[in-house]
Amino acid sequence: MRIPYSGFWLPASKDCMEFLAEWRWMLAPLLACLILSITHVYLGIHVVARKVIFVDLALAQIAALGATYAMVLGYDANLPGDDLAVALFSLAFTFVGAGLFAIARMRKERVPQEAFIGIVYAAASAAAVLILSKSPTGGEELKHMLVGDVLLVSMPTIISDAILYSLVLIFHFIFRKKFLAISIDAEAAHGAGINIRVWDLLFYMSFGVLVTRSVAIAGVLLVFSYLVIPAVIAQMWSDTIKGRLILGWTIALSASVAGILWSFYSDYPTGPAVVMTLASFLIVSGASYYIRHSPAPLRSAMNVTAMILFGVLFFGTLSYFRKTPPQQAAGVPVADLLLGELQHDETAGQLDAISHLGDVNDPRIVPALTDLLSRSTNEQVVEGIAEALAKRKDSHAIPGLKSALKKNYDPFLKLTIARALMDLNDKSGYDALVEILKDNEAGFARVQALEMLKAKTGQDFGYNPEKTVAENSAALARLESYLKSIE
Repeated sequence: MRIPYSGFWLPASKDCMEFLAEWRWMLAPLLACLILSITHVYLGIHVVARKVIFVDLALAQIAALGATYAMVLGYDANLPGDDLAVALFSLAFTFVGAGLFAIARMRKERVPQEAFIGIVYAAASAAAVLILSKSPTGGEELKHMLVGDVLLVSMPTIISDAILYSLVLIFHFIFRKKFLAISIDAEAAHGAGINIRVWDLLFYMSFGVLVTRSVAIAGVLLVFSYLVIPAVIAQMWSDTIKGRLILGWTIALSASVAGILWSFYSDYPTGPAVVMTLASFLIVSGASYYIRHSPAPLRSAMNVTAMILFGVLFFGTLSYFRKTPPQQAAGVPVADLLLGELQHDETAGQLDAISHLGDVNDPRIVPALTDLLSRSTNEQVVEGIAEALAKRKDSHAIPGLKSALKKNYDPFLKLTIARALMDLNDKSGYDALVEILKDNEAGFARVQALEMLKAKTGQDFGYNPEKTVAENSAALARLESYLKSIE
């Protein structure tokens, strides 16, 4: 999902220009993460102070359940008009959850509120899984619900969400004293005459508005991480709300930039990369806090070093147990073993078999892969099949790949399929690149499509991915004329 790049350092002006051109397409995901950082760190400080750590995860899951239920009723968040209806369903579910959490807070708790929150989260998750189990694309929907797809967020979405988040923050700023009072010391707030139940409801409802939109952009896991991890680190090192906010924002923004850099140069999904970066910041912060506040800092540092060495040794030892490629056993050909894995519904087994089938010579492989391509709804499987079929250099794979291009896959997956078709010398691959170049919403995929086109034809036809499709109309006309000439 990235263009091969000469290196991280930029010693030459040409490299700098290439770097800036590449990073222009990461601007929208970066802005989305920055907006999430600013808003969610503030709410996270409230969450940690209230000791209801999983309330954000539960509300995020309830919001996702609302979107899932809307899908069952026939709405599609990707269709114009339906996206508003799906958002309203999510918001309605979130408001109900906010009411439940406000009611669950008791002055004298016999059962911790966190227990109720955990139960709601488990029930909402189970309901979503049950609903998605009846959907042909349930696996992909569940994956999107958890990790989102921040890489594909658009600038109009960022602008509208920034306005919404600003309104919520203004609301919290106006009533900050009441919200902070019930978060830091609910008993004192009650003694001061503050209606805990009402202000709790307002807090969770405003919280739910942000979470509803955040889950749609970034998924449940990234939302939870932004809310909790920076706030936990900030509480370790600061005793004031102002200090926690500044430190929390610094941590969240730094982790966002580092995570996106890691994602960009290592070709990992952006959301999970940011989550793991935040987690690594927490580990470093926790170890530093432990050493600094220990009565014996040197001994504590040795303990941390020992734990690091143990972790390296543990994972290094486990690496020796790596599964070896399937071997011919008991007279059964390797191809038969691999083709048998394709008939099972286990995704991990299918992916493992596909990765080997591209290098095995057997006339049954292309028909078997093409059959799985036609019925699989898992995008990882589809991507693996496209790459394996490209290796086969068998024209019998072309119809299946052309059929896959017609499905509603994201532009990056279509690029993989297009590359496979071009490797098989089929013009449909070039046509797919043209369609991506004509899509203003394709973003960074347009850059990659142009790079693929240049690699195959040796020219760019004057197309500039930084301009709109309308501005590139002359270049697209030259490109289409060229493709007609080589038919």
